[in-house]
Amino acid sequence: MPCTDPGGLTLNTAKDWGGYYSWGHYNFEIARDGSYGEVVPIREANGEMWGYHMNVVKLLEVSPCTNCVTLSNIHVLINGDVSVDISIRHPYYDRRYTGFDVRGIIMFPASQTYPDDNIRNLIDFLDPIGEEWWKVRIANHEYGDAELMNPDGWTVAWSSEEGPIAWDYGWYQEHKPEDLPIFRYYPGKIASGENLSTLSGFIRYHSTEIRHMFEVGKTVTHTYVIRPPESGPIEASYAIYAHWYPADNIPVVDPAVDFPPEANSPLPYEFYVTQDAPLDPDAPDEVIDESVQWHIKTWSIGNDYWKATAADLGYECSSGYVAYNHPNGEPDEYMVTADYICLYPLIENGVPGIWPILCNLGIYNPKDSNPMSYIGQDTYIMDFEYAALDGQW
Repeated sequence: MPCTDPGGLTLNTAKDWGGYYSWGHYNFEIARDGSYGEVVPIREANGEMWGYHMNVVKLLEVSPCTNCVTLSNIHVLINGDVSVDISIRHPYYDRRYTGFDVRGIIMFPASQTYPDDNIRNLIDFLDPIGEEWWKVRIANHEYGDAELMNPDGWTVAWSSEEGPIAWDYGWYQEHKPEDLPIFRYYPGKIASGENLSTLSGFIRYHSTEIRHMFEVGKTVTHTYVIRPPESGPIEASYAIYAHWYPADNIPVVDPAVDFPPEANSPLPYEFYVTQDAPLDPDAPDEVIDESVQWHIKTWSIGNDYWKATAADLGYECSSGYVAYNHPNGEPDEYMVTADYICLYPLIENGVPGIWPILCNLGIYNPKDSNPMSYIGQDTYIMDFEYAALDGQW
């Protein structure tokens, strides 16, 4: 701790203690005569332009809290799905630790891969992708897995395996100097199962609509509707994503005002995809594109920072890259020029039918080549309805 003479004593608190990464780096400046004391955030030490992305399971189950994630109200629905309420309690009472854009991510043992050779094998001239690819795993009840039936979206964040996966969060772990649980997957107390999904469903948590904050001392509960696996009990692991950045004003009195925009995640606080009508394989590309709406809401990051792509599960076509304002003029609705049609009409009796497309929204800084300028990717798995291939357009 360096002494500054004659001004006062400066203590640098950027050190990590107790196995946890400090959420803020600060200097305390205290006058020698006791006439003043000031807490000064070290702005240049506070992560990247996007703030901190963390998996806070250990903070909720080991220390400072041992039971801040709880299950309740478990019951079977009429259709056989299982409903369970999962509650998260904020472990702190100091407003400096207000969380933003929290997500509860659930990971089941998963059998479907992306790319999916089962789909590619339905078309004679397509070869299997092969095992040289590190594939994303997705839990799908049609493959006998347990599956979250009411997700807000899907993410690869904090999956239990690292490697060169699509939309990898491994770059975040690789480029952070701290190898700590808060920056990687952590096996929670009630976790179980092997071969867990690496693209997993999540539900958003916040205690107020204002900036989707998770206020200190609050408990938020959401219902997860789970389709049980074909056999055996429901097994799952989980991660809890929280976003944070040091407050501009200490002490924090009003978190909505005292935290800068970086405290909110650049990832969307709402993202889903809809279609107006069945996609007609005979229609012109511009008609198909306009019939699909990407609904995207972010706090302060616009489409200059988005990379939007759509891909079939067979990975025959992956296209897009730009999200334009939709010509319908509706706010927060966008159009992506993508090949939604490429694969599925080639499957015998594949259309008319319903097939999944992975709609992916990546967040990055186009002016910065630093790997840390990439924050990750949100996914919305949209089951598109396809019309018949009948030449009638």
